[in-house]
Amino acid sequence: MSTLTLLRHGQAAFGASDYDQLSPLGQLQAQATGEFFRQRGMRFDRVWIGPRRRHRFTAQLALAEIGGMMPEVDEGLDEFAEGEQLLAGAERRTGTRVLSDGSLDAATRLRLYAEEIRLWAEARIVVDGVAPAAQFRARIAHWLRRATADTSSGQKVLAVTSAGVIAAVLCEVAGLPDSALAHYIGVIGNASLTGVVFSGKGAGLAYFNGTGHLAEDLLSGI
Repeated sequence: MSTLTLLRHGQAAFGASDYDQLSPLGQLQAQATGEFFRQRGMRFDRVWIGPRRRHRFTAQLALAEIGGMMPEVDEGLDEFAEGEQLLAGAERRTGTRVLSDGSLDAATRLRLYAEEIRLWAEARIVVDGVAPAAQFRARIAHWLRRATADTSSGQKVLAVTSAGVIAAVLCEVAGLPDSALAHYIGVIGNASLTGVVFSGKGAGLAYFNGTGHLAEDLLSGI
């Protein structure tokens, strides 16, 4: 059997005008993940990263602890949307000034954000500039087939990406509907690890959303 490890990027700048950057906490999360790899003696035969800065910086910080691997950027690992796109969609849909009102409380902003994802996953709304959930799911399914195409035994593959991609991989290997994407996107922690095992007989989930390598003060969900 071979293993595909999916690492969600460290905490990004949710609610900021530019989401695609690691927060100070996100940097610590990435470094702690790399230290976990080092302590466990984990090495990877191949490393893929998504095209965003948060993917690249997370990989750089994590891989600095173990060295030796040059990540390959793969557009197939890109997220379905950026945070500001979803918040702008929620603003248009509800009339609530999610982006433009700095006084809006974080709980309301998060609720509207999660609601936008749920309605998108259920194909009940179209978000400007964002592919439908079924189309996004198909892209991830195609990437997963490529990532697991080499069925020689014992491969260790790492992919650094975002919550939506990891949720779509889970739905693929578990046979879940597109509507399940929203739930799993909502629970995947920053710098969490999800494992998939694969061989010539197919792929299966080994573990999901593991955060045991992070100290309690490094845990975050968004």
